[in-house]
Amino acid sequence: MNSKMSWNAYIHGLTNKPHADRTDEENFTLLLADIMATYEGIKKPEDITEEIENHYYGIKDKELTMIHREIFDLTEQDRKIDIEDPCRPGSWHLERKGEVIDRLCEILNIKKKKNFHSQIKHARIYEEDIKDSKWYRYVLQYQHELREIFRYEIGKDFEEAPLKYFKKFCFNIMGISCSLEQPKGCYLPDFDNLWKEHKREDIYRKHYGGTPKADSKKRICSDDWINKKIEKGEKLTRAEQQLRALRKHVEIHRKQPQYKRYLSSQENSILSKLQNKQRIKNTQQNRRSTG
Repeated sequence: MNSKMSWNAYIHGLTNKPHADRTDEENFTLLLADIMATYEGIKKPEDITEEIENHYYGIKDKELTMIHREIFDLTEQDRKIDIEDPCRPGSWHLERKGEVIDRLCEILNIKKKKNFHSQIKHARIYEEDIKDSKWYRYVLQYQHELREIFRYEIGKDFEEAPLKYFKKFCFNIMGISCSLEQPKGCYLPDFDNLWKEHKREDIYRKHYGGTPKADSKKRICSDDWINKKIEKGEKLTRAEQQLRALRKHVEIHRKQPQYKRYLSSQENSILSKLQNKQRIKNTQQNRRSTG
């Protein structure tokens, strides 16, 4: 790039250059320019994290994930405008989409009328969390319809193994960076603090007939005790959380891609379109009524 040429002019020139005539370096520069234009905080290739790379390549329609976040903030009344349009009934499926997104956000503790992106926090979501949720029961009930309106595959094994579908929904539908984790191996000595904690609280003797000698059996008892605490809604200790983390789970990442549309404070585009549609409808009705 000529030092006197601006970055934008250089990229514009490369874009107009036939693909067959561009070098690998020029193609890489175009890719970098596109990522820089799409995400905040990208100044050089080293700024591109794994989360950004997965988001960039893994989500084909990023704008649709933004629309789904906007649907979450719509009121029930706004969501019905779409259905009431006689020309294109249910065209955006706002009501059904909104209902399932509402239930997903309950799991992630994301609230309405606040910036969606800033509320995404690091979390581990386990199978028992999913199966105990309104989202799980809703997807079970409407899975065939949801498959059609989201173009989202929900397999026959969803009822027994919902984690991978939860992960896909978070990532592909909502644009939330996450991963399906299946920790392998367990160095049992690492859990000496947990065994001591449960022994000190007399859990093994009171509930399992005595303290097991083998660490593998201590783990079975401690795992069962953790399940009992979860069922009762009791808070787990730090050591108990560490043992639970060995179970298969969806991890919501701490670092979320700073996709510029997620950070925008511009007016809800879906709401604006709905209100405009409603104004047109009201105007047409008024004209007909006045003859």
